Amino acid sequence: MKNYSRKWITQRVTAALLLPLTFWFIYSAISLSEMEYDDITIFFKSYINLLFFYIMMIVMLLHSKLGLQTIIDDYVTSKKGSKTIKFIINLFSYSLMCLMTILIFRNLF
Repeated sequence: MKNYSRKWITQRVTAALLLPLTFWFIYSAISLSEMEYDDITIFFKSYINLLFFYIMMIVMLLHSKLGLQTIIDDYVTSKKGSKTIKFIINLFSYSLMCLMTILIFRNLF
């Protein structure tokens, strides 16, 4: 399987994962808008809510990274510019994923 077909399949899988997680997030956000601060902290202390939020954020970052890289592949003609932009996208995406992981685990303990 070529790299492009793997990216295409991965992008479709992440989109399929984001669909139910987005509905969960919208429902949770509506519920959170009516809660006090203490209730919100209790909501995120729940392991299932924290897990859903973590998965949603990681999958969303991966999906956006793949989408941005596809746009760069399609529209940037310079090889050097393409590599530079892809490096920045990867650095930004993986940095946010690491930061999200650190913040989630910090919330657990």
